[in-house]
Amino acid sequence: MKIKVGILGGAGYTGGELLRILLHHPEVTIAFVQSRSQVGKPV
Repeated sequence: MKIKVGILGGAGYTGGELLRILLHHPEVTIAFVQSRSQVGKPV
């Protein structure tokens, strides 16, 4: 069973590193990534 994860602040350095780490984790599914500074744009 995979854990669904959402990341707030995905456009920042810390959010980006967290996303990079979690993308390689076998038990995690990224549900969403959100950033206030990148509204309407791919993060």
